[in-house]
Amino acid sequence: MQSSSSRAAVRSLALLAAGLCSCNSFLSGQTAAAIGGAERSAWYMYFGDHPVSEHWRLHLEGQYRRADLGQRWEQLLVRPGVAYKLGHGFSTLVAYSYLRDYPFEGGSFGDPSTTGPQPEHRVLEELKFQHRLLGQEEKAIQLSHRFRAEQRWSGTSTVGVGTTNWDFAERARYRLTADIPFRWKTAGALPDYASVYNEIFVNFGPHGTSNALNQNRTYGALGWDLDKDWQLEVGYLYQYQPVPNGVVGETNHALQITINSTVPFRRGHRRR
Repeated sequence: MQSSSSRAAVRSLALLAAGLCSCNSFLSGQTAAAIGGAERSAWYMYFGDHPVSEHWRLHLEGQYRRADLGQRWEQLLVRPGVAYKLGHGFSTLVAYSYLRDYPFEGGSFGDPSTTGPQPEHRVLEELKFQHRLLGQEEKAIQLSHRFRAEQRWSGTSTVGVGTTNWDFAERARYRLTADIPFRWKTAGALPDYASVYNEIFVNFGPHGTSNALNQNRTYGALGWDLDKDWQLEVGYLYQYQPVPNGVVGETNHALQITINSTVPFRRGHRRR
């Protein structure tokens, strides 16, 4: 048992080191400040859905986003929440998010009145449905449909002045994810599965902007099952955000390194 755990730990560290080296190669060829509305960044993320009973889970999430090989901030996000497993593939989540967003200094479409970190508070409600598409048991393709509604309070901040204004807006999100387990025997550094998704963000409600489309994200990654409760993913995300004129927009190319965990918080709890 101890030997197996040691091998899993070594494998985790090796894969994480490889991901960090990939991040360095990905970003080192870029200029210190991106131009023309394009940005390149690296996102380091943790997603935890920790069972506390048969149906209830504690959701813990953190995202640390950096641009230009760690030379400047992009965004910090912390999101605790409570999830409930409804059964038949359905689950719900209610969560609070705190963000510190940093203006895109290299772009030409930003608001010049915002400098330094911009605070934001969010509340979200989520409904998720998961089902198998092809295959049997653990080798089946798993599809996930995620619907979210968000209420957002965004602050306008200026260095030396502080936050001077708060704006309220509402946003809806739909994400379709496919987790594709590889059918060959995986071992060592070979990945266990691939994960792809596309997510669309739409503004709605009386407080929204003139643009219905808020942003679109497309993601692809390779994943490793470190053990039954831990996963590592290394992937690429393309993000498009239109601007108010509806003609052009900002894009972001992000390398993502993600840790997923389902370790139970309740001692002796078994997942069903």
